[in-house]
Amino acid sequence: MQFLFSNGHAITNFPVRLIYTVQEHPDAPEGILNVGVGAPSRTFRKAVARNRVKRLLREGYRLEKPAFEKLILIKNKQVAVFFLYTDLNVLPQKEIQAKIQVLLAKLAVKINAINLSNEVPA
Repeated sequence: MQFLFSNGHAITNFPVRLIYTVQEHPDAPEGILNVGVGAPSRTFRKAVARNRVKRLLREGYRLEKPAFEKLILIKNKQVAVFFLYTDLNVLPQKEIQAKIQVLLAKLAVKINAINLSNEVPA
C-alpha cells in the first residue's frame, strides 16, 4: 500500500481518484490485478459514511470489471489499483459507476501503452 501511494500514478475524474502502479511479475503468466477502495476519515468522520462510500466504490468497480479486463493486457504484470473518494457529498451509485468507467478506460489505455513500449520488435 505504501509503495502504491509513494510511487503510483494518479488519474482523477472528480470526485473519484484512481492511483495505480504497473510492475513486471514474471511468476504470473496471466497477470495479477489488485484493487482497493478508500474514503478518508478526515472527510467522512463517521465510519458509517466511510463504509457506505467504500461500498459504492466496490460496487461500481464490480460492475465495470468485466469490460475493463477485456480491454487490458497484463500478461506477466502486476497491476495495483486504488480508488479514493475525495468529495464531501456522496454521489448516487450510477454516477460513481460512470466515473469509475471513465477512469478504467483511461487506465486501460495507459496499461496497453506501457505494454506496447515494453515489447521488443522481432
